Amino acid sequence: MNGATRIRVVVFDLDDTLFAERDYVAGGYGAVGEHLRRSLGRGEAFEDWLWDRFLTGSAEGAFDALNLHFGLELSSAEIRELVEVYRRHAPRIELFDGMADILGRIRERYAVGLLSDGFLPGQRLKFQALNVERFFDAVLFTEELGRESWKPSTRGFEVLAKKLDVPHGACAYVADNPTKDFLPGNKLGWRTIQYLHPGQLYSAAEAPQGGNPQVIVRDGGGLHLALIAVL
Repeated sequence: MNGATRIRVVVFDLDDTLFAERDYVAGGYGAVGEHLRRSLGRGEAFEDWLWDRFLTGSAEGAFDALNLHFGLELSSAEIRELVEVYRRHAPRIELFDGMADILGRIRERYAVGLLSDGFLPGQRLKFQALNVERFFDAVLFTEELGRESWKPSTRGFEVLAKKLDVPHGACAYVADNPTKDFLPGNKLGWRTIQYLHPGQLYSAAEAPQGGNPQVIVRDGGGLHLALIAVL
């Protein structure tokens, strides 16, 4: 226990904190590729092209770029349909190794929450695919509050703390992305903890002023002990 206020709630991010986000992306691209082959009667491996582009660091505008590269002549409405196929696909994702044990052990000592950005219904489908509802006392997808409540807004943190009936100083947030995840918690007086795991997409990104995590813990069999040690 550190600081004047005892931590009572540990809140986790979802993408690249509980599971590998790249696995979700690959599955979504696969669903889009299959959709295009069925609807257009073409045989190209569209998902392979999307994945190769993703690996170069290009994720934005993926379906517009795909349309142009393959000369598909899709309308704006058909591009939006691809976006929906991506967001509504059934994810084939799994928790990081040992994460179920970590969540279970953390829950023995603290209330546990989940706070995640991202488009719906995709975020709910990820949560369902991971089968982790039993670990959480409260779950909040910031999209439910409106796009303006995505991090780095403090809104989701405020709502979740109120829902769990705890002061901000008794809350900790475990996440991966320094560009947005830690600034709101820092502003409100939360303990902010970056969880580093090999293959994360944004963990090495630069944080805005005031947005660095207070603590960094690294993947390993004793992660739950590392977290407890800094709470």
